Amino acid sequence: MNAEQAIAYIHSVCWKGSIPGLERTQELLKKMGNPEKKLKFVHIAGTNGKG
Repeated sequence: MNAEQAIAYIHSVCWKGSIPGLERTQELLKKMGNPEKKLKFVHIAGTNGKG
């Protein structure tokens, strides 16, 4: 799934209110081939953890 297909998927899904959790995000990432697993980064947060 490329970026255009991902955007089309997002617009095609029937969003019914706010649902807490990461399930929908994880499902989309899985459909895209889990591109986040190929990223390398360091997150540096401040003293209050606001990043």
